[in-house]
Amino acid sequence: MASNPQRELDPEAICTRAVSRLIEEIRCVEIAPDSPVWQDLNRDQTRVGELRVYRGRGVVQKVVSAHFKLDAPSLESYMVTVFTRPESPVPHFVLDVVRFGPQASFHVDLLPKRDLGVSLSYVDRCFAPLSQVRADLERDGRFSAGTAPLRQRAFMSPWMALYTHAPEQLEVARSYVDRYFAHWTSLLTSCDAELALDPTLSARDAQQRKLVFSRELDPVWATLDRSLGASTVDLLLAALG
Repeated sequence: MASNPQRELDPEAICTRAVSRLIEEIRCVEIAPDSPVWQDLNRDQTRVGELRVYRGRGVVQKVVSAHFKLDAPSLESYMVTVFTRPESPVPHFVLDVVRFGPQASFHVDLLPKRDLGVSLSYVDRCFAPLSQVRADLERDGRFSAGTAPLRQRAFMSPWMALYTHAPEQLEVARSYVDRYFAHWTSLLTSCDAELALDPTLSARDAQQRKLVFSRELDPVWATLDRSLGASTVDLLLAALG
């Protein structure tokens, strides 16, 4: 069946593809009466998007998916965050795809569950394999590296990809996201001792989530407070907690 090129250029397609693969191919998400949870996102009592929270299976604890679209400012945003179990060393997977005015951007990363500064074998297992795709992105003239505050970058991985590009390059962006996603899903099914469940990680994970997904660390939430309203942003942050 021929693909729909317009659909491929839609930011939603990149995030929907990731969620669909989790459900249909990897089968690590449960579809049950209370999963997914659907909730409207509103701006001034007008529906502008949707929040979905899926219950995970196995190593995956939950999947948070959200999107919203605004006319003023012109903004279309899609987000997928896959949380692994608190005691699992497998990194959390984060993906954001945004179209704003005449430009688009994507952000994809694996959030470390261990201290990279003292975990060389963990770095080699979870992150070093991303070095080639990261190098390919740096050489690709169609993409411009985005910026994030240094303080915030301290909580991300050095392999984080944050790039701005023309909307017509969304299909190419998806190919890079797919490479990150493929590596991450290989970690989900790994029997490597480095990725065995470790109860001592749970406390660190709770603190990491509290900081990474907070207004204190990430300035984007203050921007969304103004665009969506603080109560709507509170719903998103609660789902990500």
